[in-house]
Amino acid sequence: MSYELERLLVNVLFMLLPLFIFQMFWLDKDRVNSNLKTPGFAIMLSISLIICMSFPIEFFPGFHFDLRHVLLIIGALYGGYYFSSWLFITVFAYRFFLGGDGIYVNFFVISSICLCVPLLSNRYSKLKLYQKVLITIIIAEIAAVLVILLSYLVLQTPFEIQPISIKYFVVQGLSMGLVVYLVETMKYNAQMRKELIKAEKMSILTQISASISHEVKNPITITQGFVEALEDEDSKERRKEYVGYILEELQRAQNIIYEFLALTKPEFDSMTSINISKELSYSVNLMKPFAKSHKVKIEVDNIDDQCMILGDRQKIRQCFINLIKNSIEAMENGGELWIKANKNSNRISIDIIDNGVGMTPNEVSKLGTPYFTTKEEGTGLGMMIVFNIIKTMKGEIKVESEKGKGTKFMITFPLAS
Repeated sequence: MSYELERLLVNVLFMLLPLFIFQMFWLDKDRVNSNLKTPGFAIMLSISLIICMSFPIEFFPGFHFDLRHVLLIIGALYGGYYFSSWLFITVFAYRFFLGGDGIYVNFFVISSICLCVPLLSNRYSKLKLYQKVLITIIIAEIAAVLVILLSYLVLQTPFEIQPISIKYFVVQGLSMGLVVYLVETMKYNAQMRKELIKAEKMSILTQISASISHEVKNPITITQGFVEALEDEDSKERRKEYVGYILEELQRAQNIIYEFLALTKPEFDSMTSINISKELSYSVNLMKPFAKSHKVKIEVDNIDDQCMILGDRQKIRQCFINLIKNSIEAMENGGELWIKANKNSNRISIDIIDNGVGMTPNEVSKLGTPYFTTKEEGTGLGMMIVFNIIKTMKGEIKVESEKGKGTKFMITFPLAS
């Protein structure tokens, strides 16, 4: 490879490097708008110009070339006259500093670029990518031909067609197309990132709204069941017990709303020692009227009264209620729900088993993901919350299910020391 061609390719590198730096430290960090009309982008173009002009290529005696026109055209098209003025001053200040012949020829060509090219800026922004690449290549080649022609006419510089001069025209055109493609890709990626962030925020808002509706619906449904049971209950003690359940469920609904209104707080403000057996028994008793209305019989077995874990009482109740409710609803024609709890060494295992519709392996694998549900009117957020609660309390949940035969939820928690 000839020395001149090496210099030419070094120009290409110096021209591209500041663009990548601008993307990494400005665009990728969302510090600027994706339209690129920012001082940061103008500064990066200026740095590229200065470096390219510091390493020119001599085509023939007394005649030097570099890729400054590529950067000037980019600045004029994407920054309009604001960028053109900045880059015009930069080029001529540094050109006078370097000295030598050809200053006035360069002055004419660069002035033409800085005055005429910005006129195309508005129309250029509406073109398709391939049209932008094609137009900028044509402008770049015209500028190169114009410099050589004026040098020949004004300065009487002899023009010799050599392989390096032909390679220059090829490299200038390819560089122009490459830079436009990269700049457009930078803009597109920056805009898409902002759109994705906006879409993500809307998705979170939708999930929160659906989750609030889903979670508040549970205590309201339970409360409704106890209110209906009050009408048919004559025992004072039973009525008092039902009223207690109603008040607790209303309080739970209120707590759920407060939690969603305080999203900036940690999910668990404090972890206290709770009796997991009592919370499971409480949740089972709470769900019995709901189970009865669905013709489901709940069977409880082997619950040790002295199993303590670290957790949040309201959260664990919410978890059990969601699981029991889902199991009951899975038994469309009624059935039996078995709940077992076994203490094993330093862990407690809780099994919730139904003989409902069951799930396929694919459906089981998707449990706990937003918006996946096997119910017609479900949101999938209830199971997502269950999985998150269990995970936060350092527990584990496994699911075994077979279509048409039922589902088994296996939950384990570490016992408190």
